[in-house]
Amino acid sequence: MLMNKFIILILFLISSCSLHAKQTKSLEFSKVLDKEIPLILEKSKARGIAISIVQGNEVLGSYSYGHADAENRTPITHKTLFNVGSISKVITAWGAMILVEQGKVELDKPINDYLKSWKIPNSQFDANKVTLRNILSHTAGLSLSGYNGWSAEDPLPTLVESLEGNNTGDGAVKIIHEPDTKWSYSGGGYTIVQLLIEDLTNQSFSNFMTENVLLPLGMTNSSFDINRISPAKLASPYDENGNKTAMVYFTETAAAGFITTADDLAKFNQAVLKNEQGNYIGSNILSNQLIANMIQAQPHTGGRWSMSYVVDSENNSLGFAGFNRGWTSLTRSVTDKNIGYVILNNSSVGGVNNEIDQLLLSVIKGS
Repeated sequence: MLMNKFIILILFLISSCSLHAKQTKSLEFSKVLDKEIPLILEKSKARGIAISIVQGNEVLGSYSYGHADAENRTPITHKTLFNVGSISKVITAWGAMILVEQGKVELDKPINDYLKSWKIPNSQFDANKVTLRNILSHTAGLSLSGYNGWSAEDPLPTLVESLEGNNTGDGAVKIIHEPDTKWSYSGGGYTIVQLLIEDLTNQSFSNFMTENVLLPLGMTNSSFDINRISPAKLASPYDENGNKTAMVYFTETAAAGFITTADDLAKFNQAVLKNEQGNYIGSNILSNQLIANMIQAQPHTGGRWSMSYVVDSENNSLGFAGFNRGWTSLTRSVTDKNIGYVILNNSSVGGVNNEIDQLLLSVIKGS
């Protein structure tokens, strides 16, 4: 009986120390951010910033600065929605990995074997060398780095039409160099992944991602379908000069169209952090083994890219940055500290995110 009480006391003390450490770290973040970000916004033409920080299963803090709509003085809040540009790709990769987990696609088989609505066209390069693995790691030799998007007045093309070149001048998706020889960023590759998911599941990409990735991770305020988003909750986008700019729309949502809040995106960051049992928090939708495979640096990337996170070995982190006209974003999970954070910005002034990223890293490294 005495031994049991002693064990309970020890566990209580450990839990109390851990709670105190997290509270201390949360206060450190608050002190730094509340002091520095208003100054950063004042000297820049950025309009608003939302930040969410997590450690393991817990939220360390949510922070909002500036305006979702500067003209109407509407403040950024933890419920404000942002487009996150290319961070969409990292989330898409999890959807593709679910198909791998289910045995519906293999990472190293020709992706044309699985596509039904469209095939990667023949060229001087062998299309059979293009696989899900090298698409996700940007080593498939595919064209089209990014998308400009469409205006609200434009009818959106279908996925196949986009892949064939109907995409505001971004070009058709094709093989432009030998696969598995070098890293070459391709947003077009992720449009192929979007089509792959639709072809293999007979669902819309948005519905599949909501049911299989977003909701299981608790991301209830996010969507790949802008038509499901309340306009009142969406921040207004601003250009690099601080002027309001028009919203951009995408057929190619897997590459560039995800809409989310800072708190929701931080839940996605938690997926590659660990719980108290030492399992990845995202292991409720993918096995620990597959997550470990997905986040490892891949061949021909110089050790810098996984499927599909940027691997920052200097900071022991996995992350990504996003940019669309009027929107910039940054996400980082510092795996050795088990801490993740996101920075969402409703302007094209991306340098602000980098300043804040360095502030957050300095607090984390001080732990």
